[in-house]
Amino acid sequence: MNLATFKTEINKLDQDFLQSILDGSALVMDKDEFLDLGNSSGAFVIFWIEDEIFSSVEELKEYLDFEAEDLLSNYYVHSPLSREYFEKRLLELMLEYGEESFSSQPEGMPQKSIMVTNGEISILTESDYVFKYGLYLKLDEKLNPQISAVKAKNWLQSGTAYNDYIAVNVFRFSAIE
Repeated sequence: MNLATFKTEINKLDQDFLQSILDGSALVMDKDEFLDLGNSSGAFVIFWIEDEIFSSVEELKEYLDFEAEDLLSNYYVHSPLSREYFEKRLLELMLEYGEESFSSQPEGMPQKSIMVTNGEISILTESDYVFKYGLYLKLDEKLNPQISAVKAKNWLQSGTAYNDYIAVNVFRFSAIE
């Protein structure tokens, strides 16, 4: 979820929803597309009332809106994209740029790689200085573009692309401060 969408979601929160947060529920991320309520000790928590004191739901809403950027960036420091969102967004990008552009031939680099930053998937090309650190499918044998596209599609649909994303970021997402 990007910051603009996050702020839009915050502005959609109604009085009952905000009151639930005041009563002890946590604000949680739902598949990186929506905000919901949950347990503060559960997963995907963005905000819960700890030491803060709010006198009204309006004050809470103002706080969430004002702190939106920090709340969202702190969330993504320790939380990966959901598998649903990752796969949906990568499929959109593969359809836009061509599946084969996200796979590399042996001893080569792909046309495109991806990197996840602040809850969004970014497309990287050779002109990006971090291009070689991006995520892409590494083919073991030289294949024609049609077969490379099928392999890339299978990489995504099998869940391997998401597993590779998690593996690359495992230390960041499991870090405890």
